[in-house]
Amino acid sequence: MKVTIVVGGRWHAFDLARELERHGHLHRLITNYPRWFVRRWGIPAERVVSLPLTFWLVKAIYRLGGEALMMRCQWQVHRWFARRAVAHLEGSELIHGWSQWSEPSLVWARQRGIPTVLERSSAHILEQSRLLREEHQRLGLHWPSTHPRIEAMELREYELCTAVAVPSLFVERSFQQRGFPAQRLFRNALGVNLERFRPPAQPPAPPQQIGLRAIYAGSLSVRKGIPDLLAGFAEADLADSRLTLVGGGTPELQALLERQPAQVQQLGHRPQAELVQHYGQAHCFVMASIEEGMAMVQMQALACGLPLICTTNTGGEDLLRLQGGEGLEQPAGVLEFAAGFLVPIHCPGAIAWCLRRLALEPGLWERQRQAALELATTALSWEAYGERAIQHYQQLLERN
Repeated sequence: MKVTIVVGGRWHAFDLARELERHGHLHRLITNYPRWFVRRWGIPAERVVSLPLTFWLVKAIYRLGGEALMMRCQWQVHRWFARRAVAHLEGSELIHGWSQWSEPSLVWARQRGIPTVLERSSAHILEQSRLLREEHQRLGLHWPSTHPRIEAMELREYELCTAVAVPSLFVERSFQQRGFPAQRLFRNALGVNLERFRPPAQPPAPPQQIGLRAIYAGSLSVRKGIPDLLAGFAEADLADSRLTLVGGGTPELQALLERQPAQVQQLGHRPQAELVQHYGQAHCFVMASIEEGMAMVQMQALACGLPLICTTNTGGEDLLRLQGGEGLEQPAGVLEFAAGFLVPIHCPGAIAWCLRRLALEPGLWERQRQAALELATTALSWEAYGERAIQHYQQLLERN
């Protein structure tokens, strides 16, 4: 089986490529990242096709005009990469392309009767646009909106591909809500580097002794539900508690972040290698995202022994359900699982309820911490992710 990956970026494509190479199935990885960058994943140079112009172009656009300028230029950047990727597809038996970067490759494959998988890491693009538009309106903020040509291009990709790979129930439901056939959806939860992300040798003392230590990692943006996270932490009103925010700020939330008390510690952007240290000092990981396919920081946190408090729109639901059961219904719309809590979006009160439970109920944090560690080591490896993807490819080839 010769699989070619087409990705204008990184995401988890390099992890997938490594697993395919390990099983002898990687034909090519076509990316806009420089070849030297890809080397750290252990992918042989002869398997990598680097088209780096858009990589450097995107960096220049963000430096000159930030996200607003990037939104205006996005269509041209994606189209440039996508058109040039086609020249490197010969010899492929299956193509796995990332959405918004793969339309010409999907057309090429369809003309030759080659099966294709389209990776969509976020909600159906029309549902994503709706959620973000409504969230910005709710907060009284301007949203620059998705480029209409990008939306149209991605909708064409949905029709061209054989199957759409999605990382979570949330994304799967968003496609079904838009009438996409369930039989063309393939759900595959992502993995985590279990060698890098592991529990600390000495975990913190229980929250009843030192106060609850909650942590979030990711951009401090509207999409990530930061206003709800901050409101939930404030509503919990726990003595000696602390919320650590790891990630770069965004202009639309700067004023809100500047008003936070000393209990909210803002560390700014930190390299991946440093995250383990911060996870190791916390009791739980909280994510209030409005729209998120599957935030990989959640798997990292679980692997470090942190119970999750996450919304239904983060992909965290899939992780919590891996240990079985439908969850125990609790007040404020909360579902309690062995390794954490699932809460509705736009519900700071539910976040506050979960924080208070962990902070005040003796033994709860210890039980959820142990469940988080067991979950990570049994179900969240990249090896397991790659094996599930390969099985799906084989099914598509057999049906073709």
